[in-house]
Amino acid sequence: MKVLNFYPERCTGCRECAMACSLVKFGECNPRKSAVTVIRDEFKRYEYAVFCLQCDEPVCEDVCHQNAYTVVDGVVKHDDDRCIHCRLCAAMCPYSAITVHGKDIVKCDLCDGDPTCVKYCATNALVYEEETKEMALKRKEMVERILGTP
Repeated sequence: MKVLNFYPERCTGCRECAMACSLVKFGECNPRKSAVTVIRDEFKRYEYAVFCLQCDEPVCEDVCHQNAYTVVDGVVKHDDDRCIHCRLCAAMCPYSAITVHGKDIVKCDLCDGDPTCVKYCATNALVYEEETKEMALKRKEMVERILGTP
């Protein structure tokens, strides 16, 4: 299965990924309306991209009482027609990967298997690639660390 991975050592913080995402999803270049959020620490000099990790057991799906989330072929999909915009999914996402802009719930859906953010990442910091066992283990460890579960 392919996953979206981020390599921070390659990121320059240009935010082209966020601009491209918002343009494709909302028709405007507005990084606040992007499913990719690039965080920058000016003092420690690093950038980090935050996006939906398409959890195996998504918290957003669990907490949504409108059943606005479903997992289809490993991708957590949001159905805006079912959503009542209560924002509980955004509040409960352990990675802060779901954001809200006005009434819009903004969450990565991997652009139906062809992520736009990857196409516009000039340094290949964002890569859509097959997940190896090592990547899956790393991802699982990160989830356990964040959620505090063994």
